[in-house]
Amino acid sequence: MAEIENAVKSVISTPNEDNNCTESSNEELVETKEEEHDPYSYTKLNDFTSEIFKIELLNLPNYVGYGQLRKLLNTTLKLNPRKVKALGTPPRFAYITFKNAEDRDKALKLLNGHIWKGKALFAKKANPAADPMVQKRKAGDSEDSHCSKKAREDDIPVELRLKNAVTPFWNVPYEEQWKRKEDDVHKFLVKLGKEIEKVNKSLLPKLQKNRKENNFQCCPLAPIKASPCTKAYRNKCEFTVGKHLYTKEKTVGFRLNSYKEGSMSVAEPDDCINISSVMLKAVKSFQDYVRLSKLDVYNPENHSGYWRQLTVRTSNNSDVLLIAVMHPQMLTEAELEEEKQKLKEYYEVGPGSQCGVTSVYFQLFSKKTSNEEILPLTHLMGKKCLEETLLGMKFQISPEAFFQINVPATEILYSMVADFVGTSSSSVLDICCGTGTISLCLAKSGAKVIGIEMCPEAVENAQLNARQNGLENVDFICGKAEDVILAAINKCEESNIVAVVDPPRAGLHQKVLKVIRATSKIKKLIYIACNPNAAFSNFVDLCRKTSNNYKGCPFYPVQAAVVDMFPYTPHKELVLIFERDETIKE
Repeated sequence: MAEIENAVKSVISTPNEDNNCTESSNEELVETKEEEHDPYSYTKLNDFTSEIFKIELLNLPNYVGYGQLRKLLNTTLKLNPRKVKALGTPPRFAYITFKNAEDRDKALKLLNGHIWKGKALFAKKANPAADPMVQKRKAGDSEDSHCSKKAREDDIPVELRLKNAVTPFWNVPYEEQWKRKEDDVHKFLVKLGKEIEKVNKSLLPKLQKNRKENNFQCCPLAPIKASPCTKAYRNKCEFTVGKHLYTKEKTVGFRLNSYKEGSMSVAEPDDCINISSVMLKAVKSFQDYVRLSKLDVYNPENHSGYWRQLTVRTSNNSDVLLIAVMHPQMLTEAELEEEKQKLKEYYEVGPGSQCGVTSVYFQLFSKKTSNEEILPLTHLMGKKCLEETLLGMKFQISPEAFFQINVPATEILYSMVADFVGTSSSSVLDICCGTGTISLCLAKSGAKVIGIEMCPEAVENAQLNARQNGLENVDFICGKAEDVILAAINKCEESNIVAVVDPPRAGLHQKVLKVIRATSKIKKLIYIACNPNAAFSNFVDLCRKTSNNYKGCPFYPVQAAVVDMFPYTPHKELVLIFERDETIKE
């Protein structure tokens, strides 16, 4: 065993690294202790942070929204904000960060005294936000503080804490999970109806009818569809590389809590009910690699260290794809190439070759630029894509392309969407189409489909998938939905278009939503939301009364359905069907 470990160390060690430790002077020790307790020390590091270039904007008008504020900054004043955080409801003030001093100073000049909706704005430089980890530590409430509340409470085993964090319903009977999720969606639909009534009184007759017939909901809710597979269902996970709470060993797994809550500790995912044995084996192999590496794990508090994240993707065709993410720090190109070669050898001929990995990618992450640049993937070994089977069709999936994480439940979801589209629909617009899974499922049913996707690799996958499955009645356009949606609509010759949207968690871009509203040929909209609360404003905006800002006849909800895509968690996939209310004159 010792011989094997020495052989592995010879593959992944860093011979150029100096292991001699020098004794620090008293002055250096004092300075280090001061930095450890300084919640602003991160602004003095070599890494970039926009918190240095931050302003506070005061005297905002009443009843302005976040979107209106972004429009003022980006469109009206042509500023270049990096982050905008509006505080209060309605916002009373906002913090805005910029990439550099020039952009910040320009904003101060243009915003100070600017009259907006009858209010004279006031802007001033703002202090950076304090590091939450340092604040928690100073208050004795971080995980590494023995006198903290967390430490007193955390006689709970780490394994149990992780299960509570990753799969909060792990000890809840599955039928009870259904009931909770259905109850959540019921409350959501009641709330949505009240909000729609506020923004469009003309829809009140429809809303009242639905409330009477559907237990106060704004539309009917079909019984929840259970996941055929409730355990080990995830085909993609992003694992953090960090230190174990107690042993301080290099660990690949999940965070016990967020950094904001004072946690940097990571626990192994062995007891997570939603992770497969195949994925766990891949995680263990990378953990072994990292533990034998002389490069330390990344520390989010002081931005030191190297190994940061591992993404694992699996398929029902026995593919296992890894993406190892590293912060380069001050490593030279030659040293980075050497590290890539070590990782490649570990999975090609070393111990990693025994765990069934079929693809390995390497990616650098750096905050040393104002863009927090995530560099392109480097393919190290094996296949370049995963192959997945869904509803009898084969799909090629590139490493970063979106694909639903629970394939058996996805088959139920997409079959449901096809039923909602209907056989009579001859033209479908699939917005945020990813690798073309929904597009091809609908094309297989006979519809003419045009898919829109911003990820070039995903579009390449989608086009290849269409060819491999012999489907010619589908086309794909690459670009941001807000930029290419008009071109896609023009390709639809029919006057009755069904739009299907499966956007990221944050919801649809406002420009896309407004184009959908303004396009009278779109008669029905099928909205798939993995985070209904985040999409709530989209739902409301679709139903707003016609105005200069929201052109076209409003939509209204006619049907809701839920698929349990994420067993043992509170999350679910909501499908909401909207139809155009053409009884209202524009």
